[in-house]
Parts: sequence; structure tokens; C-alpha cells
Amino acid sequence: MKGVITIAGYGTRFLPASKAIPKEMFPIAGIPLIQYHVESLVAADITEIIVVVRAGSETVQHHFAPVVDLEEHLKKTGKLELLEDVRRISDMANLIFVRQPESLPYGNGAPALAARPWLTPGEPFYYMFGDDIIIGDVPVPRQMRDAFDRYQPAAVLATQSVPDDETHLYGCIELKPGSGNEMARIIEKPAPGTAPSNWVQIGHFVFTSELFDVLTGSETGKGGELWLTDAVDRLAARSSVIVQPIEGEWMAAGDPLRQLKANIAMALRRDDMRDGLKDYLRSLEW
Repeated sequence: MKGVITIAGYGTRFLPASKAIPKEMFPIAGIPLIQYHVESLVAADITEIIVVVRAGSETVQHHFAPVVDLEEHLKKTGKLELLEDVRRISDMANLIFVRQPESLPYGNGAPALAARPWLTPGEPFYYMFGDDIIIGDVPVPRQMRDAFDRYQPAAVLATQSVPDDETHLYGCIELKPGSGNEMARIIEKPAPGTAPSNWVQIGHFVFTSELFDVLTGSETGKGGELWLTDAVDRLAARSSVIVQPIEGEWMAAGDPLRQLKANIAMALRRDDMRDGLKDYLRSLEW
């Protein structure tokens, strides 16, 4: 199974910081967000990874490429643990960087079409958005692969439950009558009080090639965008789409405040940062 990570957006909510540096390279407790995504896929034995990028994302490619001068410097100065970390980043997976063509419609379904020529025909693939981080003992891709292996559906959709007053922010899932995990439809950002459930999609999917029967690039929806949600909805109408509740703390990192919260949450999980961060937070005047 190959993996696809989508980071083709412009990160406008992070401007001006994201003008020169892709938001996926912003550190979360010292590690770029994109690296967490790659590591989670590798933990699920997905080591062939397609990263769909926009123009100006060369920094992401450089992060995963070997840097001979840096490695020599670390070796000469005896910083062997750092040298091992740097080499591990370059060796952990085989990454292909694909620029999303301007000919494709804008929207979060377009990266799947951009990645399609590099996917293996007839094989399922993992698809994930690049904005969020989910903190858990079992990586999300492993939870998703296990569900796909168990049910062999046309797709698996990751989900978590949100409070009633947040359902209008997400794609909300309606299950088929009498089923505890098979999706009937998904409604993108329903009006407050109209959501079919509190279960929402959280940006991780396993798809078979059947996705491309319902996603060709001509099915733009709300706002003229190509929504992956619309394609999943059409897929559920003709095949089995399984909803997989995910264990872990879901943290959106797509805006400065949520990114800061994700930094704090991840730092508190690190032995070398936890105590110092707690002491600092206690010292602040509220």
C-alpha cells in the first residue's frame, strides 16, 4: 500500500510566516509537522509515499534529502546522536514529490488526481490531509489499515465524535440504518442543528481504485471546489464505505492558535521538554 500526503495549500492562515516557509515545515515540539505524518505512515509499514505539493514547497523536499555537508559536520564534532537522527530522516521512506497541476480544480480532492499516475493500479492506497496531528499510542494509519484488512471495503473513513456546537465545522457522517460502521452519506459543514450525527471525518482515508470512478475532476461542488467529501458520498451510494473511530487526541494544526496548542501537547509528551514547559507555564501571570 502506498501513501499520499496532501500539502498543496498556501497556508494563508499562517501568513506572513508561510510566505517563504510551507506551514507543513513549522515545528511541532521541534519536529516539522510533515515529518510526523511520514513517521506515522512508516509505522504502518507504508514506506512508498507520494507527497502532493504546490510551487514553492522545495523546503519540504530538502528536509528529507541527505545533506552531506551537515552530516560531515556532525561527524567531525562528535554529535553522533544528531547524525543518526538526520540520516534516519533521509532513510525512513521512499518519497516522491508531485506538484499539483494548475489545470486541476481547486479543492481537497484534487491531490488524489495529481497522485494517481504514481499509484499502483488496482491496489488500495492511504490518503491523508497535512494539517492535523493525532496523538495516540497506535498510529492512525495502523488503525486504518487494520480496519481495511478486516472489512475489505471500497474505502475506510477515519472519524471522531465532536460536540453538537462543532458539527457545522466538519463533514458529518450518517450511518446506514442498522449498521454501526457503514456510511450512508456525509454532509459537508451542515447548518447548526441539522447534522445527522456527531461523527465527523478527520482527514485520513484508505481508498481502493474505485475512488477514481467517482472522482474525475469534473464534479466540482460548493464554491466551485473539488471536494473529496462529495466523492466519498458518491462512493458510499454505490459501494461499502466503512467508518473507523480513531483512538487518540485529534489536534488541528491549521491555524496559529491550534498549532500552538499542538506544540504544547507534543512537548508535554517529551521527557526532555515536559518539566521545563510545566515550570514555565506555572510561572506565567494569567
